Amino acid sequence: MNQRAPYPIVPAALACGLLAACSSMPTPAPAPSAPAPLAVEERSPLEQADALMQQASGAGPADSSRLRLQAAALYVELGETQAAVRALRGVQPEQLPAEQRVLPAILRAELALAQGHPLPALNILPAPSADFSNAQNARIQAAYAEGLFQIGDLPYAVEALVLREAFLPNAEAIQENQQQLWTRLLDAPLAPSMFERAEALDATTRGWLELARLARSVWVDDAARQTAAAGWREQYFGHPGAEGFLADAIGQAAQAVTPPTRVALLLPQTGPYAAPGQAVRDGFMAAWMQAGGVGEIQVYDTGQGELFGTVQAALAQSPDIIVGPLRRELVDELSRMPTDGVPVLALNQASQQAMSGTRMYQFALSPEEEARQIADRAYDMGLHRVIALVPESDWGARSMLAMAERLQARGGRVLASRTYDPTARDFSGPIRDVLQLDASRDRHREVTRALGTRPHFQPRRRNDVDFVFLAAPASTARQIKPQLRFHFASDLPVIATSRVFDGAADARRDADLEDILYPEMPWVLDETGPIAQVREDVSRLWPATHARFPRLYAFGFDAYRLLPVLANDGIASGPLIESATGELYVRPDGTVGHRMRWARFDGGVPTPAEQP
Repeated sequence: MNQRAPYPIVPAALACGLLAACSSMPTPAPAPSAPAPLAVEERSPLEQADALMQQASGAGPADSSRLRLQAAALYVELGETQAAVRALRGVQPEQLPAEQRVLPAILRAELALAQGHPLPALNILPAPSADFSNAQNARIQAAYAEGLFQIGDLPYAVEALVLREAFLPNAEAIQENQQQLWTRLLDAPLAPSMFERAEALDATTRGWLELARLARSVWVDDAARQTAAAGWREQYFGHPGAEGFLADAIGQAAQAVTPPTRVALLLPQTGPYAAPGQAVRDGFMAAWMQAGGVGEIQVYDTGQGELFGTVQAALAQSPDIIVGPLRRELVDELSRMPTDGVPVLALNQASQQAMSGTRMYQFALSPEEEARQIADRAYDMGLHRVIALVPESDWGARSMLAMAERLQARGGRVLASRTYDPTARDFSGPIRDVLQLDASRDRHREVTRALGTRPHFQPRRRNDVDFVFLAAPASTARQIKPQLRFHFASDLPVIATSRVFDGAADARRDADLEDILYPEMPWVLDETGPIAQVREDVSRLWPATHARFPRLYAFGFDAYRLLPVLANDGIASGPLIESATGELYVRPDGTVGHRMRWARFDGGVPTPAEQP
């Protein structure tokens, strides 16, 4: 649908316009037995509305509908929702003059929006029409936009406001509309998926959304911010947002880069998790140094598992924010502790909600996040039916569940899934099973028995599959992919989790992974640019641990990059950060999403993959 937009619901000017339209019709004389009503100007608006309802009760169908509509407009203006609903209940649109018949639907939709019921409102609204006045079409577009904003459909809400301009009377009204659009964009949650959906919309709508992205992003430095602004101006030349709003966007972005000055970093530095903890720490420090080394970072060891005393020691130093811990069970423990109002960026996902009063954000390289992105990518490629091979492990189960839920929510189907033993070397059993090759052999045996001869036979796999979802580390995937080919599935696309690549490019070793598609981090994929430069610097400083944990270095790097957003209360607006693990954004519930890029094995080496 092409009509939508944000607006203050039923502004007084619009309600007054409705009253004027109604009052232009002749008013019936009161019955002889009824006293003449007071002049309208002598009554309060509420008394006027009540008097109109009284008159309507004794009037014929046409006059009753007209008077009720006029009363409803007044009640709406006064915020008397229930009275407005009662007034509209008796309005018969067919009894109204032709130019007013759309007004009851508009008022009902606006009332539903005022009560927070966007779906009924969107169902009530008619599409704009040449049969309606410009003012009526402008109200319809405004109501569409508000409904779409309320359900979170940001791209189409913006489109509705853009389309609304065609019905506005002058440049001043258009400027007001654009200012309202911009204000809503600065307040609305942003996510990368919104920009993907907007690709089908017009350039003006896309330009507004990209301008909001620019304003709400966190930039490495002022030069990067100015380069992005110049790129926007060139790509959207002639866009209405270039006049004034672009400067505001640059200013908004400039306000989002102030990091906290005292950071408590809680990571394992000893014990069994010391090596991963140190990789995260070094990535964090690399981002801090790149940002100029402003402020103080104090590292606290959580390797011995005693968290309460560690947190109390950190709080005694009055930090601006606590970052960590890394292990999930410690995040759960911290979520139950008071932190004296100090916000926390946990580096894993808690299994429960944080206690009241604890400001906890959660950033994790979770299998669920990745699996949902795989489902979205497959569906967008037209691959809607999947078979899956996942390990018998918690990681495999979580990946499978998240992928299946997202694919099915979008309309896809999981045809079959099988688990495999992660320690095995032969995966032919689950592969034959998921491809239904054993069923093909069973059918051949039945035909052989029926005919009494052995006809030529080649097993056939099921033919209703669009792609294979593979959750496997690189060493296992190198064995499964050739076995899929052996079992007649060489033509099926394989989309894998990021563990399919261990971070060390080796074309000869990974030749069997050819053509596998998987989500990857810019830290691994980028060959040039600031992220690639930092990665090379880190690799020179810590070659052994970086080769072993490249994605954990990226994770630590991005944890620091998030701090300016969280320190500036960016939770509500969800700024976007182009960074090492992908495009980061803060959801309203405090979890941090990261939209990864896509890679495909080409010549045994991961290379950037095009968007579908």
